[in-house]
Amino acid sequence: MVRNQHDVVVVGGGVAGCFAAATAAVEGVDVVQLERKSRQKGGFIACGDAMKSPRDPSNYPGPIDMDAIASDEAVLVDSNIDRIEFWDDAVGVRKVLPYEDGSNVVDRYEFGQRLLEQAADLGVEQHYDTVVNEVVQNGRVTGVKAIRDGEPVTYGCDVLIDAAGAQSILQDMVGFESLDTPGDPTFEVPQYTHFGSAYREIIETDEPVEYHDAIVGKPLEELGYIWYFPRTPTEINVGLGFQMNKEPIPLVDRLRRDVETRPEYQKAAVAEKFDGKNKLGSAIALRRPLDSMVAPGYLAAGGAAGTTHPITGKGIRGAAYSGYSAGRAAVEAIEDGDFSEHGLWEHNRWLYREHGEAAKLASWDAYNVAANSIDVNVLRALTALLPEKEIRGIVGTSTEVDDLKSKLFVGAGLARNALSEFRAGTFDTLGVSKSELYDAIRSVGQTRDHVTAYERQYEAYPEDRSGFESWLSDRNRIDRDFYDALDLSTDEQKY
Repeated sequence: MVRNQHDVVVVGGGVAGCFAAATAAVEGVDVVQLERKSRQKGGFIACGDAMKSPRDPSNYPGPIDMDAIASDEAVLVDSNIDRIEFWDDAVGVRKVLPYEDGSNVVDRYEFGQRLLEQAADLGVEQHYDTVVNEVVQNGRVTGVKAIRDGEPVTYGCDVLIDAAGAQSILQDMVGFESLDTPGDPTFEVPQYTHFGSAYREIIETDEPVEYHDAIVGKPLEELGYIWYFPRTPTEINVGLGFQMNKEPIPLVDRLRRDVETRPEYQKAAVAEKFDGKNKLGSAIALRRPLDSMVAPGYLAAGGAAGTTHPITGKGIRGAAYSGYSAGRAAVEAIEDGDFSEHGLWEHNRWLYREHGEAAKLASWDAYNVAANSIDVNVLRALTALLPEKEIRGIVGTSTEVDDLKSKLFVGAGLARNALSEFRAGTFDTLGVSKSELYDAIRSVGQTRDHVTAYERQYEAYPEDRSGFESWLSDRNRIDRDFYDALDLSTDEQKY
């Protein structure tokens, strides 16, 4: 068996893996990045391909040159996105949500390839066709065993960065309970119900679609959603996703059924020019970031840490920031010679306290919890009634809904819209009663109150490992209060 020793082993060739590996490598750390796919297919996942402007350095941290990547015409295929459109065909609702800063659609394959190229140029050793099948540990994680090009290989390391995506196989391999910690391990493996499954195709139309400068989202049954993201006016990324805590859905058939009902797609066909890259499926994280993303010798980033939430448009950026954070925390731990939870805690601290994006995502997850407690047709009616300003805050196109005045506006807007829409009979097709809807409206108010409570709690995330148990106890108390307010049984509770 071949044995390799490195300072850092990064498992995963996606956004988080590349940002983590590059961040560590530029500091002179010996980094190897393991990717199960071939070099030709590396870094490619099913994605809606929308992202905030990569040419703004404030949007992406670390040594990866996003401006250079965005300057590649093969990567940035549509830079004219200026709004989100929310459609619900069942109730005839169409909401337009302008982007304050604009958005873009990228070719996800070309984007992933450029990330890998830059990581390599920055000093990262990359091993493709490498499948990890065991995590090595002795009080702390010390490496992995893998099969590379059909041959067994052991990779030893001081720090293992898990960037293996949602439902990471590494987390099932690590015996967290047997690692050396001052108390119970801070890392808790997510449940499969915290994830979703997604599928997408790229299709070509004969005529330009009217929403060529927008990205479109629609609700589906079982808390599912569908997207139409134009790459060009006639080349559309269409896809859908469903939460795994609901009944399974045949993704390909369900997408085909929706596409065939759209007049603009009547003569459309799946694009042939992408050489097998036009159809793809994946798992996605639909949960709040992990309470702790560290264990002795181990850091989680990206989907593996729950920092990528596609509903709020934080997929690529969430992966980039958490990968960068993991890379810098690994470097600090190596410099200090401390690979314990305490030594790696900087990863948690930076994401929750200094950068703060993880805290925001964790707080906003309350909306997902509440949505799961509401009948899907009532939820669709409720979403149709939400003032556009509120939706803009949830999906990340605006941040103007945080003060008391905005909260009062939301409540008044919901009530006003509900009355007018019921008078018009808008919700007859959904079979939603006024009492059901007004109960849901009250739930929105309760949820906003608990979002505020979560925000305050995450702002107080512990600076170091010693304060974690006390902080977690207080956060869990907010969970229980929220579940009680929603009248959720133990089986219905998400966490």
